[in-house]
Amino acid sequence: MTASAPTPPAASPVGSVDKALVLLGILAEAGPEGMSLRDIAEESGLNKASVHRLLRALMHRGFAEQSASDQHYRLGSAALDLGPAFGAGENLQTLFGPVLASISQHTQELVHLGQMDGARVLYLDKVEPDRTVRVWSRIGSRAPAARTAMGRAMLAADGVRAEALTAYALATEADEPGTVISAAHLAEVVEQTAARGWSAEIEENEAGIACVGVALTREGGRSLAVSVTGPIERMEAARREEVGQLLREELSRLAPRGYALAPRS
Repeated sequence: MTASAPTPPAASPVGSVDKALVLLGILAEAGPEGMSLRDIAEESGLNKASVHRLLRALMHRGFAEQSASDQHYRLGSAALDLGPAFGAGENLQTLFGPVLASISQHTQELVHLGQMDGARVLYLDKVEPDRTVRVWSRIGSRAPAARTAMGRAMLAADGVRAEALTAYALATEADEPGTVISAAHLAEVVEQTAARGWSAEIEENEAGIACVGVALTREGGRSLAVSVTGPIERMEAARREEVGQLLREELSRLAPRGYALAPRS
């Protein structure tokens, strides 16, 4: 039997846009050294006049730039900003929705996504379990980073150590007078978090509640953290260890592209 010929790819509905996207891919592969007009034309299979015209259009919007010294073209700052822009604000809920849902399904506990906001953690999103006894929380609320599992995970991931932790410890006093967490205790907790790859908080943020968190980092962007929160009777030591490992496994498997697990020290 004669094998059938492969189906040719469908033509782009807008040829000029498709060609510009091809050039963006070539510039991205070229890296900071860039490429000459001739090499870009050869790589793309387009004639030099078309390539030059498309590059001028990309430069107009900041998606490409040309070096004054060697006339090479390289990726512009507008293209480099697209990734962080998509990962910011409201898009984080879209990016992390699947992994939060998966972790909540596995643990049957409340799962949070958070990011640093000064010395506090801003709660960006949550997925609640399908069970009667649940923990209450509110998206958009803030809590001292030193007192939360997510905050501790991000402090460890971001390399905040020694005296730099003092400001985070003092922020707990402003939040709840008379209950300041000492810098020494916070330093010990952060070192422990860095060593094992997950953080814990046991009734330090809310009575009767325990929490486990893992941080994710990204090059050129702010770190994030995901946590699992539950009543203390369901989050004993062995369970916290189990949840910490599960968080790392699920985030390693499902985290959006560009995000990486904070390495263990």
